[in-house]
Amino acid sequence: MPYLMIHDLRKSYFDLDLDQYRLTFDDGLFSQYYYYPLYEDHPEPLTFFIVTGFIRAGEARGMFDGSYLPYLKSKKYMYRSYVEKKFDHFMTTEEVRGLAARPKVEIGLHSHWHDVIPTGAHPHKRKPLSKWKLARFNHSPEIVEHDLSIRSKIAFQGYHLDGGGLRRRTVTEWEDYIKRDTERCLQWTAHQLGLTPDSYCFPFNEHNQKVIGILKTYGLKKFFAARPGKCTDVIGRTDIDSLI
Repeated sequence: MPYLMIHDLRKSYFDLDLDQYRLTFDDGLFSQYYYYPLYEDHPEPLTFFIVTGFIRAGEARGMFDGSYLPYLKSKKYMYRSYVEKKFDHFMTTEEVRGLAARPKVEIGLHSHWHDVIPTGAHPHKRKPLSKWKLARFNHSPEIVEHDLSIRSKIAFQGYHLDGGGLRRRTVTEWEDYIKRDTERCLQWTAHQLGLTPDSYCFPFNEHNQKVIGILKTYGLKKFFAARPGKCTDVIGRTDIDSLI
């Protein structure tokens, strides 16, 4: 049975025959909690990949009451998070706990910071630079001048912006960042949920063997991305928006 990749939920998704798919939810968004009553009877387990750094302390809000929430594209809520420092569109700790306690629900990791870094890989001419990603680096002219793209800080070695200049991260710095991010995820799930997840979804669906090798040392066993490529360790997923 194929896997679906779902971010913010909207009304039209519930017109689809979701029972044909295994459902995975990225980022830990409030809409995933709010609409839970509409898909809690799904025949397959439900996997929620949580960005632990986006989850704030707070009580559980109400679930679906017949009203539909405004829909946010990922670039919109990422802008709100990184630029405006607003996190109300993500679940609270109590909401994540509430889902984790439900039958057939699995909590997976989706990094702690879900951050980005300028890199020479995949130049932005092939993929336009998102407004929120440029704002993340204060619209630094260095990024455009050097024809850099902005990609996953976990999957790419990339460059630091030091005093307005570029400095390539060392391999050790890159590896240390992956380890620190993963440890923060695992500490959060252990403390807040009493769980040790073994599933991991790559931020921005970007991965490589170095990242996978490090993650395996932390006991992670199942890896997910939209595009597994030739990597047999990674389970592919279909974006739900491709079905609309």
